[in-house]
Amino acid sequence: MDGVDGVDEGFQPAGRAAAPPPLDLVQDFVNTEISEWARDDIATPALLAGWLRDRGLLGPDEPVTADDFVAARELRSGLRALALVNTTGKPAGDDLRADLASAFSACELGVEADAEGRLLLVPAGPPGRRALAAIAAVVLDAQRAGTWARLKACRKESCGWLFYDGSRNRSSIWCSMSICGNRTKTASYRRRKAAAP
Repeated sequence: MDGVDGVDEGFQPAGRAAAPPPLDLVQDFVNTEISEWARDDIATPALLAGWLRDRGLLGPDEPVTADDFVAARELRSGLRALALVNTTGKPAGDDLRADLASAFSACELGVEADAEGRLLLVPAGPPGRRALAAIAAVVLDAQRAGTWARLKACRKESCGWLFYDGSRNRSSIWCSMSICGNRTKTASYRRRKAAAP
């Protein structure tokens, strides 16, 4: 399936590997919007419903409400901000934590026991909210597994593309050094040069 402007779903800048499953679900969800490309693959409730159905998160007859749509956009923004914490290494401040609390408030999770008696977090609530909670649950599992820290948001503000940092020292900060990294460094150089006497 092609995304907006012919960008194939699953595309990764600079030939990076996608995040491993199921973390790739979060990566794909956040990357439905890239402002620099004027791209928003879930720009309407109908597009959101289709996206969720394509991933098995919503049944064929289950609806997405207008409130679900607003919650999905807030969750997407919150997840991008959370991934940017991984990129910058700076702790989340009070404002970000408040934004994240709001973004995740639509994600209802219940607790169930599996056959071995282990407790599991499971998505709950009405269909649209349950689908969003399934995405949030992946983040919780990835944080426990230690893979979440490798999912980062490109540091170029107008990009924000989520990428999986597979480098040994986890030091990547751009989705692509040759594109976003180079453009940001060049713009910075020009600003410094213009400000010099």
